[in-house]
Amino acid sequence: MYKKISSNEKITRKISEVHSADNYLTKETTENISLAVTKLNGKLDSNKITNERVYYFISADVNFIIDDEKVHCNNGDVLYLAKNTIYSAEGDFEAITINIPAFGVIK
Repeated sequence: MYKKISSNEKITRKISEVHSADNYLTKETTENISLAVTKLNGKLDSNKITNERVYYFISADVNFIIDDEKVHCNNGDVLYLAKNTIYSAEGDFEAITINIPAFGVIK
């Protein structure tokens, strides 16, 4: 099985005034993994993820707060967050974001 998703098929979701996601691979295709291009321009409030997440930063100048530790990310960096991680972020980024299982699927 395969699935090609063209850029005109992406589903754009405005998460907040400063945070958005262009969803390409979603739980409707497979519950195992999802892929989006996410953007932040400002402050992302603290939240807890229910899956594993990987960010590959296409462009970034952003600080994450993870377990009370400040983690700065730049262009080309990769950030892995384990399931149930609580984090916040402030700054700007555009990133390829991968969730395992797919975003919205709780296993």
